[in-house]
Amino acid sequence: MNKGTALVVMALAACAAFAEPPPPAGGRNAFVQQQAYNEMMRVSEQVDVLQTNIEGLSDRLNRIEGGKGEIGAMKNEIEALRAEIGSVRREMGRLRDDLMRDITRKVAEMLAAQAKTQPPPPPRLQPTVPQSPVREYKVVQGDTLSLIAQAFNTTVPKLRHLNNLKTDSLRIGQKLYVPKN
Repeated sequence: MNKGTALVVMALAACAAFAEPPPPAGGRNAFVQQQAYNEMMRVSEQVDVLQTNIEGLSDRLNRIEGGKGEIGAMKNEIEALRAEIGSVRREMGRLRDDLMRDITRKVAEMLAAQAKTQPPPPPRLQPTVPQSPVREYKVVQGDTLSLIAQAFNTTVPKLRHLNNLKTDSLRIGQKLYVPKN
């Protein structure tokens, strides 16, 4: 297998995920997926035809080189066949490049469409500086809200309220507001 044929085989193998019709989906995403699949199948068929042509031309070249006859005519036929094989290989390379460019563009479109349909992440709540007298406390390993509340003579609900906490989970290094003693 020559380098050009190997590249085509690798390109087609890379497109294996598109080898079957896309599953049913809704809207623009389904349309783009179907377009990508149809384009891949069209280019794949063209590559198959070109591959068959290369094989036929190579067979003819081998027969001419191995047969007897007028040497000058054979040399001319051989050169013509080599030129035709080169032309077919260039066409295969162009088709392969077009296929990869189209698939890359369609995948990018699908990802962009998918990103537009996903809701944005919820905004992170930042603690507000409380109005009552407080100080900052940095969470260390082993701290829990109940231990911190006990240490600062307050309650877990009050700590949650002071720091806009929705849960009791803490991170090491997290800064919390605690009442001044």
